[in-house]
Amino acid sequence: MESYPGEELYVCRRIQQNTISTNGITYTFIKELNDGSSLYAIKKDKVFSHKSINREVKERPAEPKVSYPKLKDTESLDSIYRSFLQLLPLSARHFHKLSCDGWPETLIKQSLIRSVSFKRSYDSEKGHYSDASERVRLTKRLVDQYGPLDGVPGFYQDESGNWTFSGRDGMLIPIYDLHKKLYRLRLRLDKPPLDENGKERNKYKNFSSYHCEKDDSGNLANAYSHGSRAGSCIGLYCHPETDNLSICYITEGEKKALLANNMLKCPVISLPGTGTYKKVYEDYDGINVISYLKSISCTTIVVAYDADKIFNQQVKRYEKKLTDILLAESFTVFTADWNIGFGKGIDDILPLGIFPTLKPV
Repeated sequence: MESYPGEELYVCRRIQQNTISTNGITYTFIKELNDGSSLYAIKKDKVFSHKSINREVKERPAEPKVSYPKLKDTESLDSIYRSFLQLLPLSARHFHKLSCDGWPETLIKQSLIRSVSFKRSYDSEKGHYSDASERVRLTKRLVDQYGPLDGVPGFYQDESGNWTFSGRDGMLIPIYDLHKKLYRLRLRLDKPPLDENGKERNKYKNFSSYHCEKDDSGNLANAYSHGSRAGSCIGLYCHPETDNLSICYITEGEKKALLANNMLKCPVISLPGTGTYKKVYEDYDGINVISYLKSISCTTIVVAYDADKIFNQQVKRYEKKLTDILLAESFTVFTADWNIGFGKGIDDILPLGIFPTLKPV
């Protein structure tokens, strides 16, 4: 909830309709914000003037600028991240998890998915068990090969000046740019936080070494010394030598895209979130998703958002915004639909031998 002059306004990221009633309170829709969420006010006896209220609405303040090292070029990131993943194991537990999710053994081995999961030893200085020494040991091998890791998201210097890396226990998933360079990593947490209903939330995190907070002088600074911000990026999963390049799928999430590419044998683009549809126009070293797909003579695009869009109005709106963009770019566009009883995501149904129904837009 945010307060503005004259009214208390509420932001909802799931529903957009003229009025919403819950817990005995009725809310009136005002406008859609830039990020696709909906702005509401509590309905009163008087009639709201949207025009007058909109003048009072303030855009969210710009995110404070905090300096951090310039990102290394994608060639360097590709080399460093590949070397890093080669240093990490894929734990038996994570291998079993992927197998139970229906991943073929060959895909698991070829995927470069690795585990952040290390044996902990007692740290006498901190007074608890920690895997910090193992993280420093592994990172030193990268530093010996590539030098300081300024500009590589996920890596930073600890209090002793040793290079190390961030992230809780989980699976690291590679993200490839439109030039097929491994330029980011995504972390699927083993123990994500739970909501009030006991459901996992925020399961996926950017592999990043950036957190904005106030320093001892009260100034905003990155809490990770020499750390870098990863940002939210698109991913491309494609094998041009074997894939059918005339059709491409777009879905949310790298893990879904990796499996879908393997099973559908066509390029799959992963968006970091359903609301990030505008990233199809974001430049990646001189090319964006739209221009890339046209360059490989792709003519048909399937938008494969999760099946919960049947009751999640926000996802449904984002799907329409994305399909409108693609239609305007002269692609033949379909949406992928399936019975949610078989699974929420496309990565749930494909291992069962179930393929989505393609509906023309």
